[in-house]
Amino acid sequence: MTGARGTFARRRAATLLLALAGVAGYAAFQTSTALSYQPFASAAAATHKPSITTHTSPTRTKLRKFHVSASGSYAIIVSLAALPTPETADVYVGGESVHGASVGNAGLKLEFMDTVKRPTDTVKRPTFSVRVVSHGPAVPFTVDSALQPASSAPPPAVTSTGATSPTGPVSGPYNNLVWSDEFTGAAGTPPNPANWAADSGGGCGPGTLSTNTPNLANAQLTGAGQLAITAFGPTALPAYSTAQLETGGLFSFTYGRIEARIDVAAGQGICSAFWLYSDDGEQLGWPNGGEIDVMEAIGQYPNQTNGFLHGPTGSTAADANFQQWNSDVNSVTPLAGGYHTYGLIWRPDLLTWTLDGVPFATATPATLAKGSTWVFNGHPFHILLDEAIGGWPGNPNAATVFPASMLVDWVRLYQ
Repeated sequence: MTGARGTFARRRAATLLLALAGVAGYAAFQTSTALSYQPFASAAAATHKPSITTHTSPTRTKLRKFHVSASGSYAIIVSLAALPTPETADVYVGGESVHGASVGNAGLKLEFMDTVKRPTDTVKRPTFSVRVVSHGPAVPFTVDSALQPASSAPPPAVTSTGATSPTGPVSGPYNNLVWSDEFTGAAGTPPNPANWAADSGGGCGPGTLSTNTPNLANAQLTGAGQLAITAFGPTALPAYSTAQLETGGLFSFTYGRIEARIDVAAGQGICSAFWLYSDDGEQLGWPNGGEIDVMEAIGQYPNQTNGFLHGPTGSTAADANFQQWNSDVNSVTPLAGGYHTYGLIWRPDLLTWTLDGVPFATATPATLAKGSTWVFNGHPFHILLDEAIGGWPGNPNAATVFPASMLVDWVRLYQ
């Protein structure tokens, strides 16, 4: 199983689309220095049922206030609509702002964090404000928000039948925790072997420098409730050793909400990923069973996370990457250096990506690239975590710091 996976180029060879489109969106804006968001400090900061509110603004460039059900810390994603003619805009949410955001034919999604206070007048509802100032015609935008969990919130309890490949309801809601790994255990010990196995395959496309090993140094518990996947530099044996962990053969699922709370590594040439691969992928041959990239973060773009789909595209080219779809979102504060929750809600004919509980992209059969076949219904996928070096993001440079660790606080599946 693990050796076979090393034979396919995987999703990341073709994510050059990111360098041409999504990364351009990241590079085009500058963030304010007056930022209020601080990453969660505790592994207990997660919640199993995010409260999500969707708001839509008229196509005007002015201050808008949005009501929410409770006070607290909110993740807020502002989605600026696609424009036929590129222009720039300034976006203000609470104490955070982005100046000179470039908005083109792909639109732009920006994540902010804001603390919504309880009104002194108890009759009034808590609100937060969003202001979009365009440098041309008014930019239509929508706003989605999710209340963040309290740092003292305990991990949710698992209620499971013990099935190793459960199937969730086709329509949701997915609020019953059926599987999780909280990565508790002594420092320097391996992750639970009942959940995870080392996978020697994978990589970041042609030119990948790293080698996935089963060595404890590359994947171990921190003793503080996290899993550390650590990549070493060119002087390691083997050079650029790292790890890829999978639940294949141990646990898989069909439909549900899968989330992981992760602190990704920053640095040129580092590619962190949380993804799903079909159980029948080896039998069918990649990518015929399908691959769902819940989170892919490139170290030199620490504010951006990406979602991808790989499956049959009809291409017969030897170097085809079989990318069917992609999307991205940019955080005002770097995702690297702080924990964020990356998620996917999987239903038949509908996949929804989330960041910190806020939906930011959806894929359906109709949204796939021309000639593509939707292969994401009715068969199980398993979970993978990895940190690769080199490949399509380019090689590390002198500023890349090794060892570099991707820290995983927890992984949870709801059905």
